[in-house]
Amino acid sequence: MAADSGQERRVEGDPLLAGITAIWEEVLQMSPIEPYDDIFDLGGHSLTITQIIARMRKRLDVEVELDDFFDNPTIAGVIGVIRQ
Repeated sequence: MAADSGQERRVEGDPLLAGITAIWEEVLQMSPIEPYDDIFDLGGHSLTITQIIARMRKRLDVEVELDDFFDNPTIAGVIGVIRQ
């Protein structure tokens, strides 16, 4: 599903983007990962999401729940959850 240009503008330049992207790339062991790539399409599952959540908490001091990834399975979606 293509993102609308409004969503793209909100994510571009977001200071969390680089940090979250780096964590996803480390855990999923692939690069590059784009803001609208679906974690499940990339091979992610509950255990990898748990690792991502722990690293985000430690490095970025942000709290995201496992269920948030099922509802928002992209980096852009996770950033949206954090910003709420």
